[in-house]
Amino acid sequence: MFKKIAIAVPMTLLALASTGVFAAGEAAHSIQLTAHVPTTSFYVQPVNSDVVNVPQVLVYDAISSTFKPLVESFDTKNTAGSIHASIEQATTYLFNGSTKIDLDVEFNGVKLGATPVQVVTAQNALTGSRVVLEITPVAAPSTGYVPGDYTGTVAMTFDSVI
Repeated sequence: MFKKIAIAVPMTLLALASTGVFAAGEAAHSIQLTAHVPTTSFYVQPVNSDVVNVPQVLVYDAISSTFKPLVESFDTKNTAGSIHASIEQATTYLFNGSTKIDLDVEFNGVKLGATPVQVVTAQNALTGSRVVLEITPVAAPSTGYVPGDYTGTVAMTFDSVI
């Protein structure tokens, strides 16, 4: 009997001690969520939400010394009329602290500027349509783009026009 107790007690203590080891740590995580449900009468939203939630990279092609354009699709709808768009500043550009690269911004094939222009007709907006946003750096200077890391923001405004 003593042998049984002598073996059982240490095994029990070992089992209890090992569960304590596993419970000694803790891991916690937080996940931030956002959601947007547009009205059924007017919306302009990207098909890929990362376009407006995550910084986008304009890829530089070292062989051709040009940038590949950023091309993304947007779903649009306006049951009351057409959709007009503009950019918030007169020009958009990338900047590295000393040099800037101007950008052309087209939405549904229409070049955007500071003044609102029609980008989706009332007929196409009524049923909803998928259109393309294209952001392209203007042609490189004759000396080429200045090496460096550039950042910039393209802020667009979309209006429901009756």
